[in-house]
Amino acid sequence: MISPIRPERVVSTLGRLLDDDAVVVADPGTPCPFFSAFYRNGKAGRQFITNRAHGALGYSAAAVLGAYYGRPGAKCVSVMGDGSFGFTVGEYETVMRKNLPITYVVFSNSVFGWIKAGQKSGFGERYYSVDFSRSDHAGIAAAYGLKTWRVEDPADLEGAMKAALEADGPTLVDVIAQPLQDANAPVSEWVA
Repeated sequence: MISPIRPERVVSTLGRLLDDDAVVVADPGTPCPFFSAFYRNGKAGRQFITNRAHGALGYSAAAVLGAYYGRPGAKCVSVMGDGSFGFTVGEYETVMRKNLPITYVVFSNSVFGWIKAGQKSGFGERYYSVDFSRSDHAGIAAAYGLKTWRVEDPADLEGAMKAALEADGPTLVDVIAQPLQDANAPVSEWVA
């Protein structure tokens, strides 16, 4: 087992499993640089939405609702870091009340990754207020009523993602992921 799971593996897995008309909404932090660089749309159009470099943590949890209502026939997926999850956890009440078939993917790495990566490269690894305790995101989402999976072993990732994407109603996959500051992220410069 190789753990934690690398963000590239999540992008690759979703790329294989999603149809060409699926909509992926990515938060800043871990999802943004990896999906912006490596996620490939099968056709032209608005299948990938992100607010890159604006730092609006939690954007994708709400924006994916708009994507769903804009394209109700397409599978809609929100990808976020665990910092973003904490900012907008209340959105799960809405998605449950409306019983929307949206899938959420959380990169769980217990860090505000983009900020920590900036502090690592720009401030000599002097970290301030970027690390936090790991939450059980699958458990929290399940308390709202979502079907959930927690994935620690990379070998289990594809099965959990496939099950979440095919399930009826709202789902969430909590991926124990590599911390962003330790990843080989496709960015030219970290800004903190």
